Amino acid sequence: MKIKKIRKTKGFTLFELLVSISIIAVLTAVAIVSFGGLNRKTRDSRRMSDLEKVRLSLEAAKQIGNTYPSDLSSLVGSSLLEKVPADPKGVGYTYAYSIGTSNYTYALCAYMEDLGSTTVSTDCGSCGTSSCNYKVINP
Repeated sequence: MKIKKIRKTKGFTLFELLVSISIIAVLTAVAIVSFGGLNRKTRDSRRMSDLEKVRLSLEAAKQIGNTYPSDLSSLVGSSLLEKVPADPKGVGYTYAYSIGTSNYTYALCAYMEDLGSTTVSTDCGSCGTSSCNYKVINP
C-alpha cells in the first residue's frame, strides 16, 4: 500500500511576493508623479485668489482715500482685509506689492509654479527666493 503525502501550502511563494511588491511600487510611483502637478496647480490657484482678494481691498481703499495705500498692512488696520495673505508654499516665498509714483497705480506680483496656466510677466521684481512671474495691476 502506498502512502500519499499531502502537501499543504499556506502562504505565498517568494516569487508571488516579489511580483506583488513590484506592482505596488509601480502604482505608487505613477500616483506620486500624477499628484505632484496637482499640488502646484492648487497652490497657483490659491495665489491668484489671494491676489484678487487684495486687489478688491485696494480698490475699496482707493474709494475711501482717493489713492492706494503705501503698504498692504494698512489695509488690515482699516478692516478692509482680515490679514495680509501669505504665499501657500511657505517660507521663502512672498507676494510683492509696489505702488506707482503717482499713488494712483499699483502692481501685485507672485511667483507661479505652473507657468502653463498663467501669463508670464518679467517686470515684477522679487517674490522672496524667486523672481515674480505673475502680475496683477489696477484696472
